[in-house]
Amino acid sequence: MPPAVPIATYRLQLTASFGFDAAASIIPYLRALGISHLYASPFMKARKGSSHGYDIVDHTKLNPELGGEDSFERLVRTLKAHDIGLILDFVPNHVGVHFADNPWWLDVLEWGPGSPHATSFDIDWDILPY
Repeated sequence: MPPAVPIATYRLQLTASFGFDAAASIIPYLRALGISHLYASPFMKARKGSSHGYDIVDHTKLNPELGGEDSFERLVRTLKAHDIGLILDFVPNHVGVHFADNPWWLDVLEWGPGSPHATSFDIDWDILPY
């Protein structure tokens, strides 16, 4: 088991061209360098074509462009086999709202302050006097 406190981290920027399987392929090399923890860029479901993962549209799902659940499981097994921990850059305060692919944002646009997701966004519902 990796140490609870990271000794040496290595950050990976996961993208559609460098997903979970690509990350798994370099784990033996990282272990040989003495890396104790992999620090991964956000890998929850982001806007299609996202190059960084900070425009999340669903915090409950893995980004399929990174390889999906089976690929993620292979990465986790490889990390465990090499005694390397995983640190996720978890960003609940980052969401993608530019396109119509974020159901919470679309619900807020439709229902306004009556949406169950209205408090998830920093919206000033009071009309400002001019």
